[in-house]
Amino acid sequence: MSDFWQAPGNGKGFDSFLGDNSKMNNRTIGVLSYIKENSLADGFVSQAQFIAEIKEYLLQNFNENPNDSLGSHFYRPALFYGFLQINLDKKISLSIEGNLFLASYIKQDYIECQKLIINQLDNTTYPNSATQKIKTLKLFPFRILFKLLLDEKEIDSSFITHSLVHIKMASDLSEYERSKELSYISLYGDTSTKYSKFNTWVVNSLVDLRILILEDKKLSINADVYKHIVSLYENTNFSHMFFNDTSCATNEQIAQIRVHRDAMLIQNAKQRDKYTCQVNAQHTTFTSKGVNYVEGHHIIPMFQQKNYAFKLDDLDNISSLCPNCHREIHSGDDKTQILKKLYNLNKSYMSANSIDLRDLYKMYACA
Repeated sequence: MSDFWQAPGNGKGFDSFLGDNSKMNNRTIGVLSYIKENSLADGFVSQAQFIAEIKEYLLQNFNENPNDSLGSHFYRPALFYGFLQINLDKKISLSIEGNLFLASYIKQDYIECQKLIINQLDNTTYPNSATQKIKTLKLFPFRILFKLLLDEKEIDSSFITHSLVHIKMASDLSEYERSKELSYISLYGDTSTKYSKFNTWVVNSLVDLRILILEDKKLSINADVYKHIVSLYENTNFSHMFFNDTSCATNEQIAQIRVHRDAMLIQNAKQRDKYTCQVNAQHTTFTSKGVNYVEGHHIIPMFQQKNYAFKLDDLDNISSLCPNCHREIHSGDDKTQILKKLYNLNKSYMSANSIDLRDLYKMYACA
């Protein structure tokens, strides 16, 4: 059976507008709260502990009814949406967006919460650890959905089940991108349950959240969040919604499109650092224009700008690295030591903007 876009868990992540004490809203907030309250110093909770304790925690604190579902079903929607991360040791932690979302929810800043949901949907990929049956897809489903909605203004809800969930590669959209005719995206005509869950559990959850509007079986973007979605996707094309090896390089490309950078800041950082690698001053390379060759690197990645009001294209967020260290920080299996070094070198900037070292680790947990 070929892969199609799947939904996680056994229901919606949200089933009403934010601030409403509905069943699935309470469950999702409860899952995030449990992990926040029970995580160790490294920010993680073991999967086994979560499964053993989450049902009682939700019963006691979030008015959850007794439930026979598997414990993993409780965290899968939040994992799929990008609020959680799970590592190779089967430990769960809040993602950057999860932390920010929970903090904003507690403050009852529901507009900011909506924005953060959109931001983390932007991160969501297939394959996804919450939908493990998918093996071959390498795409960003919500980037495709939001881009189509921006192009078309509205689309028939049946399009989700008939066609959207069957998109596998950029070539499936090439004719549409040329003609802007939705009919060029093949309609498969199969409305079986296995294809409808993405619509009933995921897309309809966005309607419940008032991110999307459903009227007369037509989906469109809510005016309240339209400007933010435009800021993410107006200059992108469908090539930014698929990836070959990992999603990391694609995210770097899309960050360059979304956020204007001042090239002089890179040069100023190199001069400040005296053209030495900030990880190790002994990492000399070759002479270029009379000085040791180094490259400028934004420590908090520019892809994260969507989550923060403070400016990331800032001299204090840029460090000079030798080419090898620069490649390592992007592609290395274990980046903890190099990130710790750069964090400590720029600690005043990080602390002033409430970024701790664990946040930085999470920003680089790209797969």
